[in-house]
This record gives sequence, C-alpha cells and structure tokens, in this order.
Amino acid sequence: MLRKFSYIIIVLIVTLLYGCSDEEEVVNPEDSLDEYIEAWQTFQFHNMTAPLTEDSLQLIQSQEWELHERMENVYGQLGIDDIVVTYESRNFEEEEINLEEIEELTYPIEVTMNTIAGTLRYHTDVTLVKKIELMDEEEVEHWLVTWHPTHFFIGMQEPTDRISISTSQPKRGEIYDRHGIGLVMNGEVNEVGFVPDFIEDFDSETEALAEALNLDLERVKNAANQYPNNPDWFARVVEIPLDDTRVNGLADSIPGVQVRQSNGRVYNLGAELYQLVGYVGPITGEELEEREGMGYSSSSILGKAGLELVLEDELRGSQGVTISVEDENRQLRDVIIKTEPENGKNFTLTIDRDIQSLLAETLGDDVGSAVAMNPTTGEVLALVSNPAYDSNTRSLGVRDPLADVYEHEDLHERRWQIPYSTGSIFKPFTAAIGIEEGTLDPEKVETITGKRWQPENSDWGNYQVTRVNEHINEVNLNTAMKFSDNIYFARQSLNIGANAMEEWADKLGFGEPMPFAFPMNASTIANESIESEILLADTGYGQGQVQLNALHVSALYTMFIHEGNIIQPILFDDEEKGAYWIEEIISPNTADAVLDSIISVVEDSNGTAFRPQADHGRSIAGKTGTAELKTSQEDEDGPQLGWYVAMDYEKKDILVTMMVDDKEGTLGSGYVVDKVNEFLSRLD
Repeated sequence: MLRKFSYIIIVLIVTLLYGCSDEEEVVNPEDSLDEYIEAWQTFQFHNMTAPLTEDSLQLIQSQEWELHERMENVYGQLGIDDIVVTYESRNFEEEEINLEEIEELTYPIEVTMNTIAGTLRYHTDVTLVKKIELMDEEEVEHWLVTWHPTHFFIGMQEPTDRISISTSQPKRGEIYDRHGIGLVMNGEVNEVGFVPDFIEDFDSETEALAEALNLDLERVKNAANQYPNNPDWFARVVEIPLDDTRVNGLADSIPGVQVRQSNGRVYNLGAELYQLVGYVGPITGEELEEREGMGYSSSSILGKAGLELVLEDELRGSQGVTISVEDENRQLRDVIIKTEPENGKNFTLTIDRDIQSLLAETLGDDVGSAVAMNPTTGEVLALVSNPAYDSNTRSLGVRDPLADVYEHEDLHERRWQIPYSTGSIFKPFTAAIGIEEGTLDPEKVETITGKRWQPENSDWGNYQVTRVNEHINEVNLNTAMKFSDNIYFARQSLNIGANAMEEWADKLGFGEPMPFAFPMNASTIANESIESEILLADTGYGQGQVQLNALHVSALYTMFIHEGNIIQPILFDDEEKGAYWIEEIISPNTADAVLDSIISVVEDSNGTAFRPQADHGRSIAGKTGTAELKTSQEDEDGPQLGWYVAMDYEKKDILVTMMVDDKEGTLGSGYVVDKVNEFLSRLD
C-alpha cells in the first residue's frame, strides 16, 4: 500500500509540473500591447520603442528625429495633456484561437486625446507579430508591436508626414460707455519704422528718431537692423497712437523712416480712464508660464491692468485652431480638426464718457481722485484718479511723458480704490451712529468754549482736540456740522463708545472690500481696534486711523436720501439698478436729521461749503473735510487731503466725491468745494 501511494504522489507531481510548464510557455500577446499603450498614455514615449518589431525600429531610426522627442514636441504644441487608448480584450479559448499556430494579430484601438482645438477621438489598428528567439538553447516566444504613424497622430500615413497647426485670432471684446460710445476699441495705430534701403546715414537717422519719440537709442538701432538680409523690408521700431503729433513730418525729415497704419488697441480717453480700463501688452515669459494650457502663445496679447486684466478671460475670446496633416512636401493630406474663433465679449459700463472727461478736466493737474455716481440708481458715472498713465502709450510700450515728472507708483495708483484719511466728511456717520445709539440729540445744544478741549480729569497729557469756530459757544448738530466743529463730534464719539463705534463700522461695510465689479480695498475704522480714548475722540471727526476709499464714501452718503438704505454702486450697465447694498441701516428720521445738517453746510451762509454764487442751480447737500497728515499736533503746516462730498438732494441724480492731495497744506477743503461747484455748473 505504501509503494502504491508513493507512486500516485509522484505521478501527480509530474503532472502538475508538466501543466505549469505548458502555461508558462503560452505568452499572451496583450501583454506587449498593454506595455505599448501604457507608455503612450502616460507620456513615457521613450518606452514605446521597447516592444517594437525590428522593422519598426529600423524605420524610426532612419528618420531625422527621435520618436520620444518628436512626440513630446508635437504633443506640447497641440496642448495634449491627456490620452486614453482602449481596446477590446480577446478570449482566445472562446474564439478557439491557438496562439501557437498564428504569427500575427491585429487589435482595433480607440484613441482619445484633448487638443487646443478640442477633443479628438479616432480609431486605428495595432498589429502584433510573433517572434521566436533562441535563448540558452531554448526557444522563447515574444509578441512585438508593429509601429504605424497613426500611433503618433491620426491622418499620418508616412513617418515623414508633418503636423500643421494654424490659428485664427478672435477680435478682443470692446468696452463702451453708458451711451454706447467706445471707450476701449479695436482700431488703428501708427507703425513707425525704417526701410534700410532708404537710409542715408544710419547713425544720424536712428538718433533723430530716438530723440523725436523719446526712445532708447539702442532699441531704435536694434529694431532698424532686425532684417539684415532683407534691407527692403519694413523694420518696425515702435507703434504710436494716431493722435500723437510727434509722428507728423517724421517720414519727410528722416529719409529712412516710414509711417504706416496697423491694427491696435485704442483707448479713447487715454489717461482720463487709465486707472479703470488699464491696458494690454505682449505676454511675458513668466505670464505665459503661469497660463500654461490656457491657449496662450508667445505672441499673445494679455490684459495687464484695470478692466483689461479683470475681464481678460471674457475679453480675449477663443482663438480658432486648425490641425492638419501634410506630407513631407507640405502638401495637405487631411484637415483633422478645425474650430472657428469666438470673439471676445463686449461690455457696456455705467461710465458716462462726457462726465468722466469733464470730471478729469475739473480735477486738472491736482493729485487726487473723484467719483461721480447717480445716488438713486447706484450707477457709477465717473472714476477719476490723477496723475495717470495714458493707456495708449502704456499699451504700445512708449515712454509716457509724465514718467519724467512722477514715479511709476504715482501714475499707476488708483486713488478711488485706496482708502485715505477722511477728515470731516466722516462726521455725518458719527452723527447717524450717535442718533441711532441714543447718545446724540440733534436739537440739544451743548456749550463749548474755546479753541481747544480735552475731557476733565483725563489722562490725555498735552493732547487736545482743536476747532476753528472758537467764537461759537452754543452748538447743536446743525451748528456743529455747518461749522465742522471737531470738539462737538469728538464728544459724541466718546459718548458712543469704542465698542459701539467698531460695531457700527462693521455694519457700514468697514473691514472688508465693498461689493463692486472692480476690486476695491477695504476701508478701516482703526488699524487694529480703537484702543484709547484719544483715538476714539479723533475717530469721531474723521482723524485718528479712519480710512475710506472714495467710492465707499459715496455709497454711504446715499443713506441720507434713501431713508436709511445704502445704495449698491454698479459699474456694468446690465447690473440691477437701484438695489440696496445695506438696507435700513439707520431709521428714516435719523437720515432726515443728518441730511438737514449737511444741507446747512452748503446752504447756510456760515456753512463751510456755502458759496453765494455757485452757478450750478442745484439743491446740494454736502460735507467738507480736511484730513491732516502732519506728524505732530504742534506742527503748524503739513500735508493735507482736502475732501468734498456733494449730492443733489432734490433731483437725486448726481453725487460727487472729490479728494485733492495737498502736499503743501495750503489749499484746504474750500479749494475742493470750488472745483466740485465748477464741475456741477458745467454738468448741466
């Protein structure tokens, strides 16, 4: 029995070993196919040659390129970053296929890849060929892939075929004012350059052009020399706005110079609207890297600042792309995929070109900002910041003449976006908060004597609040507002308290950017918190650390003519008009009380904004403000910011906030009042 049992075990073991040996000798051809596809899908193109037949390798090696390098290069140009290759696996047993008896298998495959022209899906075949090699005196079976050009790209018939990519550019979207008048347009500019064949004296002519257009001499010389083998070609040096008179007569006075027109971006208000619309320019290497895979190329134009940057994705549109296959003689084999360009979106702003231009002209050469809006609809009619670059010269890369006068930051700064110290234009907010908190009675008369004040038994040391109306002793809200009494509002702020003042600041939108279609900087009531009694007192009359941007100021003033509701400022014509940003922030009675007080500022003969001959014929409520920027209370003079907010409280169709940066501290808010009155008189 023992011998019989041992014999059975031996036979079983031999049978198992024989069976295992048979299974190991059967090679699945799909293993090689999977290896090939895996390398393709994972962009490991150098591994695609490993399972290829000898004939395929010789074919590829006979070309002037390495397969992996060419695929990386072309796929990169096509924007292909995702490839999916699928096939239907075969069950040889069910199909009754004896792999030992066949020498070749063909698999239909489906290839899906994304490109800059869209998703491309195609079918082709992969043929596998059996190869038997003798290794260690034993035959070893392999299945190898036969390479075909369609394993590179659909439509290719020969390895020498080329992939052609052509693009058609969309029209960049344009920007219009509220009346459909173009603000940012696709138009024409002057191209200034040399035709070297016509140059008589290279050095003197390039020097003359550089001097005439304020260009770097080396830049001019390099541009004039850019086509050394084609001296009859036009060599562009610079593009200049059509209305730039410096080009007049250049072609006549400099023999080699030619001036011709070409397509370009045109900014119809130039510097008057630069801070809002911005400009476009050629994309830089860094910007191209940041936007990799987004359809940009080294020749793309990109929004650099302002709305051109904010709206870049919508203004730029989508380029049309045609991907074709050509033979080695550049004869077309097939158009593989084609998309038409989609033009950029046009935008209509609430900005009124004439009002924008008038307000900019009124501000003149003064450094400052101005906002005009319709306080009923919330439509922003003008946003002015001065000084500013000209969008045209900035876009064309021409040196702006103002760059010789101001620093870059001064010309680029959006003063209506940035919060500044407000001075007394903050006082109506203190009044409203005090009334709402029950700490201020508009009719109550307070006795204030003298020019300077600090609370009794305070620890303020030598610090005192000062006022200019020291001859007025009996003061209520209207009196305090029209005379702009700092002591009155310092007292009211102390009565309100730091916590309540900070809570109200949050309610009024301080501490975070206000909702607006253009990014705004947040206004602040204090750097951190109102930590001292002195800071609380100063806050009440708009000094201390209070900072607001001009648009925020404008919006807040609308609550006094909207029964306590703050209008939502809007920039685009298709936004909802007349919507409230903050509803019922104060009661209608409080709004009326404060409105009466700021009417007295303008209409009372003692008001700081009263002018007997204002010449605009409007019913104006307003508030002046002078923010002192001096470093010490003892300083007699110092830089100031002069403010004036004015709104028509009957028509409710215009509200203007203007700020002038008075470096010398000699102008005061009265200077700003006169400017705003000039604007209002010319507005009608």
